[in-house]
Amino acid sequence: MVIGTPSSLSGPAGAAAHARALHDHPDAHVDAPAELVAPYPPGFGRAARREALRPVYEAVVAELGEPTLYGGSAAGPSVRWHTGQHVVLLAGGPQGATLSVHTASDLHGREYSAMESAAIAWRPEQPHGFDTLPYLWLLHRGPERPWPAFRWDGHHTAASWEHLESSLTLLLDSWMEQLPLQLPGDWASFVVGCSRDWPRRLRVGYSQDRGELSLMVDHRTTAEEPGFEETMRERGWTLREGGWWRALFADEDPAAASSAARLLVADVRGRGSVCPDELVAWELTVNDRGRLWLPGIGMPVN
Repeated sequence: MVIGTPSSLSGPAGAAAHARALHDHPDAHVDAPAELVAPYPPGFGRAARREALRPVYEAVVAELGEPTLYGGSAAGPSVRWHTGQHVVLLAGGPQGATLSVHTASDLHGREYSAMESAAIAWRPEQPHGFDTLPYLWLLHRGPERPWPAFRWDGHHTAASWEHLESSLTLLLDSWMEQLPLQLPGDWASFVVGCSRDWPRRLRVGYSQDRGELSLMVDHRTTAEEPGFEETMRERGWTLREGGWWRALFADEDPAAASSAARLLVADVRGRGSVCPDELVAWELTVNDRGRLWLPGIGMPVN
């Protein structure tokens, strides 16, 4: 995506005015470069990117209303306002967040090609490619919002355990960066099962209220052999509550997402799984409202 120079109307007010122009007069801007509206500060991390974007995002929403689709990529937001034949897109990039408008069919076609790319998740010896996806997650909040004409209906499965760690790290980092901004107060979660240890449930969740990622795994029916507790703690589980084991990762920890992804992979491998194809995710949800897609989750989805 080509990025233009910052708008002459800088800051949140300028971004809101530009968003209105894109929304109301898309044909005049559809071939124009994406406008940088929220530059990221030097040495940015998850929290710094979120706070740099916050006033701009809030100003754009105040101008255009709530988005048609919420979402995020490895590079930042992927938020859409559908206006029939066009889409106003707030997207993350290496320099910061940009605003642009696209013919809906053209944008959907480009994204479909990117999602179907053979460069993503096919070979263990190659880069995993999840960081190149146009979005790792999308959320449609319900019937009061216009239904988008298209979205990629699939989920890439990681080609190796290392790729799965990477995909989960990117997804959870995106949640921790984007959910407090786009959906303040909402929690998000999914459940992971292993074909070789069915039907035990491992739940992954992010709670804004508690400011943490959490992993929980159900061992209520597990016969405890000698060394069982030591094995669980060696994998990374820290809290035991009845038959459930838990691990918590604080929002302010820059390594929270990667630590959670590492524990998930260690646990499913410890229970006998030999490849990500043997996993399945279900109960994908944000606050039990709307429909959530996780094409960047790195495992099959039911």
